[in-house]
Amino acid sequence: MNEDHADSACDHYHRYREDVALMKEMGLQAYRFSLSWPRIIPERGRVNEKGLDFYRRLLDELQKANIIPSATLFHWEVPTWAEGGWENRETALAFGEYAETVFKKLGRDIPYWATHNEPVCTAQLGFLQGHFPPGKSDKGAYANVVHHLNLSHGLAVRAFRESGLKGEIGWVQALNPFRPATENPADVRHAENLNALQSGIFLDPAAGRGYPEFFYEFAGKPSGFRESDLKTIAEPVDFLGVNHYFPSYARYAPGSGLFDNDGSMPAESWVSDFRWKIDSTALYDLLVSLQKNYNFKHMFITENGTCTRDSFRTLEQTLEDDVRVHYLGHYLAAVRQAMSEGVRVSGYFAWSLLDNFEWAQGFDPRFGLVHVDFKTQKRTLKRSAHWYKEVIAKKGFDLEELPKSPTYRKVEEVAPRK
Repeated sequence: MNEDHADSACDHYHRYREDVALMKEMGLQAYRFSLSWPRIIPERGRVNEKGLDFYRRLLDELQKANIIPSATLFHWEVPTWAEGGWENRETALAFGEYAETVFKKLGRDIPYWATHNEPVCTAQLGFLQGHFPPGKSDKGAYANVVHHLNLSHGLAVRAFRESGLKGEIGWVQALNPFRPATENPADVRHAENLNALQSGIFLDPAAGRGYPEFFYEFAGKPSGFRESDLKTIAEPVDFLGVNHYFPSYARYAPGSGLFDNDGSMPAESWVSDFRWKIDSTALYDLLVSLQKNYNFKHMFITENGTCTRDSFRTLEQTLEDDVRVHYLGHYLAAVRQAMSEGVRVSGYFAWSLLDNFEWAQGFDPRFGLVHVDFKTQKRTLKRSAHWYKEVIAKKGFDLEELPKSPTYRKVEEVAPRK
């Protein structure tokens, strides 16, 4: 978008020491990052030690700062040598090999591992909605991709268990559950179906329940499916990573888009600059539901945050980000409420530390606690970073002291994202 490209982005590759120093200054106790499969395995069967060296340097720096590393194996980078990508079963098998290699090379220095980040985005945005590469809209391809992502996850978990490493492994799901827009039974049922496509297609088979029936109804059975795969996919995990930003809405409207859904949110909803609804009760409801329905050993909030957009705000407004302070405060309070009722949440990662390249949207939306000038790469702590630092130091905050009039927007003020 806007001819932005990610050649440098926030240049963490060269500035990781500076960035770790910022983490230490803010009092962060853990750092979640992703590994680049193409960098580490430039050809199937060949390991790029120089690519691994970057992560070794980063891990050394984190250790000096007493910051716990948490690594994700896949955050949407598929090697060009993986012919057919996730449509091809062979890619899942190659992913298992990659995981085994990384565990051998880096496993002793990383206590927490995730196999995938938001596989629903890989499957839906890339193979149904065409927003992400390879830009397809093909239900059959989507079904195969879902299955191969699940299979690759199970193979990686199995490789971790066989490695004998002492750490923990799980995976990270994008979970913005659908609420029925009305009490109409059609809308209630539609919300259930859409949740099956968003989360059930991954959480259910991983829990040993197989695929939701609506997945087959919607996309058909994956052509590469083998019954024995389900046992591999159901390899037990140690935790679930929860990425959550907003609630979604289900109103059954046949012929309305790919999912027969008029997802209009309630009138006069408060939204972010990205048109994401602000409602911290959705995170509380989600955590309670996950514990009740899946009973994970424990969970991490692996992404949660909001953005401002350069196209909407001045630099001063971006740095004095009352919306982010308000958002993080209320969502943290929702996590705290869930924990007080017995939900097992072991950690929270704000998204994100730095402003960065936001996939199809480029540099305009800023999610960071730390502002990045993408021309000079200068880092500047926003108001939210100072607030977050204080929260960590005090181990808490007063909800009543959050900004009283955050500059959110009404839904009608922000056009739907293309």
